[in-house]
Amino acid sequence: MLDSSCELRGQQTSSVYMNWKPDSFYLEHSQEDVYLCLTPKNCPDSCAMGGLEAALRTAGQGHLWDHLLTLDGEVRTAFQVQLEAVDFARVQRIFQASVTMTEDAEEGVEPIDGVQTIQDTTEEQRGKWRALGLAAIAGGRVAGLLLAGGQGTRLGSPAPKGCYDIGLPSRKSLFRLHAERLLRLQQLAQREESAPRPCIPWYIMTSPATDVETRAFFQAHAWFGLDAEQVFFFQQGELPALTPSGEAILAAPGRLALSPDGNGGVYAALRRSGALADMAARGVAALDVWPVDNALAAPLDPAWVGACLAARAELGCRVLQKAAPGERVGVLARRGGRLAVLEYSELSEARAAARNPSTGALRYAWSNACLHFFSLAWLARATDALEAAPRFHVARKAVPCLGGGTRPGVKLELFIFDTFGLAEGVRLVEVDRAAQFAPVKNGPGAGSDCPETAREAVLALHAGWVRRAGGRVGCGEGVEVSPLLSYAGEGLEDVCGGQDFTRPWDARLQLGHSQAPRRCVAHTPLRSTPGWHARSAHGRILRPFRPRLPA
Repeated sequence: MLDSSCELRGQQTSSVYMNWKPDSFYLEHSQEDVYLCLTPKNCPDSCAMGGLEAALRTAGQGHLWDHLLTLDGEVRTAFQVQLEAVDFARVQRIFQASVTMTEDAEEGVEPIDGVQTIQDTTEEQRGKWRALGLAAIAGGRVAGLLLAGGQGTRLGSPAPKGCYDIGLPSRKSLFRLHAERLLRLQQLAQREESAPRPCIPWYIMTSPATDVETRAFFQAHAWFGLDAEQVFFFQQGELPALTPSGEAILAAPGRLALSPDGNGGVYAALRRSGALADMAARGVAALDVWPVDNALAAPLDPAWVGACLAARAELGCRVLQKAAPGERVGVLARRGGRLAVLEYSELSEARAAARNPSTGALRYAWSNACLHFFSLAWLARATDALEAAPRFHVARKAVPCLGGGTRPGVKLELFIFDTFGLAEGVRLVEVDRAAQFAPVKNGPGAGSDCPETAREAVLALHAGWVRRAGGRVGCGEGVEVSPLLSYAGEGLEDVCGGQDFTRPWDARLQLGHSQAPRRCVAHTPLRSTPGWHARSAHGRILRPFRPRLPA
C-alpha cells in the first residue's frame, strides 16, 4: 500500500496501457513505453518540474510556483504547460533593459534624406529594376512575409483581419487578394524570364488569437490556388503583463495575463518557429514584408525588389508623402545619424509642421507604410542583436487580474521598425499612395482608413488601369480587376481595348468567376494541432484549386 509520500517508478509495462487515476494520485504514462508514475496530488513531480521551480525563483517569479501548488487536476496541468512555454529569464532581461530607458523621443532627430522619389525615377530605370526583380523572383531568391496577427475586432468581426471582406464586387477577403497577387506575379516571372513555374515562399505571421482560424481559412479555401508547400504559418509571441516591480500578473486561477509582443516580435518568432532555417534551406536571400490590412499592397513589386537588390540594400522601405502635417502616421527620420521611425505622438506639433524654407516642403515628409525589404543576412543579425540587448516599449496600463478588477501593470512590446537603426545599407523609395496604400484600420462608416475607403481606392485604381488599356469606364464607382488577370495594370489591352464597362463587376475583368458572388464563401473552422502547418495537410486534406491564367 502506498502512502502520500511515496512514488513508484521504473516499472515498465510493455503491453498494458494504464489509465487508472485513484483519488489521491495522478498516473503519468506514455503510449509508447508506459512507466507507472504515482505522484501525490498537489505535490508536483520533481523529475518533470524540478527545474521549473528553480527557473521561476531565479527570474523573480517564485509567486507563480507557489500559485501552481494550490491548483488541482487539469487546471494545474494547463498552468504548468503555460509556465514552461515562457522564457522567464528572457522576460526578466527585457523588463530590466526596457524600464530603465530614458530616451528623449526628439533628441538627436533630423529629417531623412536619400529618398528615391517618383519624379526622380525614369521609366528606363524602373524597367531595369523590374527586370532584376522578376529574375530574383523567378529564381526563388525572394520570399513574402505577411503580418497577419490582428483580429477584426475594430471592424466588427471576431475573425482574423485577413478573413475580412471590404465589400468589393467579388467579395474577396484580404487574404485572397494578397494570395492572388502572388499567383499572378509567379506567372509574370515565369513568362518574362522563360523559367519553370516559380513558387514564391510565403511566410504568414499569425497570433495565438488568430492562428487556428487563419490556417483553417486557408485550408477551407484550398490555399487560394497556391501550393500548400509554399505557405509557412508561424505565431507571433506573447509576453506576460508585469507589475511595476517585474512580477508576472495572474489573470485568473492558473492563467497568466498575456499580451502580444508587438509586430516587432516577428524577429524572434521567425527564428523560434524554424522559418529562418526554412528560408535558408530554400535559398531565399531577401524578404518583402507587408501588413494584411493594406488592401492595395503590392507584394514583391518587381521594380521595388529590383531597386533594393541593385543597391545591395540590407533594409528597404517604401515610403509615402505625408498627406498633411498633422496626419497620424509614423514618419521616417534619423536619430543619432541612424534610420528611425517616429510615431506621430513623438513629434511636437511645431516639428511636424516645419517646412524647408527653400522648397516649402515638409521637413518630416516621409511616412511609414509598413512596406519593407529585409536581406536575410541582416534579418539574422538584427534578431541576434535583439536577443543580446532587448529594449522594448513600455506601456503602463491597468491589467485585469486574479480576483476581479485591475491592477497597475506593465506591458512590453516591440515594433518592427525598432531594429532599423542597425542597418548599414538602406534603400528608401517613394511609392504612389493611390496605387499601393489602402489601409483598413477603422470600422465601417469611420470615414477614413476603413472598408469603404479601401474599396473606393481599389475600384478607382482599377478604373485607371482599364482606361489606360483603351477601355471606357461608365461607372462612377470604378471597376474591379481580378489580381489573377493583372498585377499592376499590365496585359489588359486585349480585354479592354474599345470596350465599355458600366458596372463595378464585369466578368470580362475576372478569372474564375462567371457572375458576381453575393457573399463570401462561408468557412467552418477546422481542427488544428500545435506545430501543424500548411505542408502537412497538402494533398491529404484538400487538392488546391488551380485557376487558369491567361497566356
